[in-house]
Amino acid sequence: MLSFDCVLFDIDGVLVDIRKSYNAAIKKTVEYMLKSITDRRSFRGLVTDQIILKFRQSGGFNNDTDTTYAITLAMLASQPKSVAEGRKFLMKVAGNADEGGYVSVEKFLANYDIEKWKKLLNYPAPVKDSMLARVFDELFYGPELFRKQNSLEPKYWAGGKPFIKNDRIDVSIKTMKKLHEMFRGNLAIVSGRSRLAAEYSLRPVMKYFNLDACVFLEDEKREYAKPNPYAIKRAMKVMNAKTAIYAGDSAEDLLMARRAEKEAGVKIAFVGIYGNSPNPARTVAQFRQEGVEAVAKSVSQLIRIINAIGKA
Repeated sequence: MLSFDCVLFDIDGVLVDIRKSYNAAIKKTVEYMLKSITDRRSFRGLVTDQIILKFRQSGGFNNDTDTTYAITLAMLASQPKSVAEGRKFLMKVAGNADEGGYVSVEKFLANYDIEKWKKLLNYPAPVKDSMLARVFDELFYGPELFRKQNSLEPKYWAGGKPFIKNDRIDVSIKTMKKLHEMFRGNLAIVSGRSRLAAEYSLRPVMKYFNLDACVFLEDEKREYAKPNPYAIKRAMKVMNAKTAIYAGDSAEDLLMARRAEKEAGVKIAFVGIYGNSPNPARTVAQFRQEGVEAVAKSVSQLIRIINAIGKA
């Protein structure tokens, strides 16, 4: 155990179950955008958790607004005649995406005359300039948090419960307290979320993290987004750590950890978390194929796993 200096955590899918929050925001934003642009109601129920997972497994879709844009662009480009046809095409698009993220999707769709749709969607652009990004944030955060995060008044909010309220914390206070004691406070978050969203959903356990070492990539420059190793390198530097455990649930997390090892000369044992995946078996298979150090259903198993890795 003492061979590790710190523990790093992703939030979404690791510390928090986001299937009814971020995933739901992707689905609703895609539906809203397609109806607004095409006036077709038949896209309702188009996006599934399996489609979202397929994009995330490509290694370039840690940002859920990027996923929303890629799906919306693909549907505008292909103009499917049915939901089934649309889903089939989206799985094909996701299967051809890579760590280049939405840019790789734009390249794949280049033969579909997408320039007019790219111009219309205006993404990526600041929330104030992009309807898609603004709709997503308004639906996810709700009016009060949207104002705090973006310093803007809601424009498309139609009422109802913000999707962030559907976040379900998936780690106990007991587990976090024990880890905090084991590592003398050297616990940090490395997440694509904003600090505002993290603090909102992790209120019961935020005090156990070294906030100076936490990195919230939604608040940083886009160039630092996963799988860029910037966030891990910064977190470990603040804690003066040379070795770490990283608990993540996605291909982006793993790519980021491996790149940080190469660039910073550190050692990171990756623990793949699969319990909040819409397809746990597929997620486990991907982690094992990539040769991660350990796989766990939830963070609650982390103490046992850390002890086992440390003794290996």
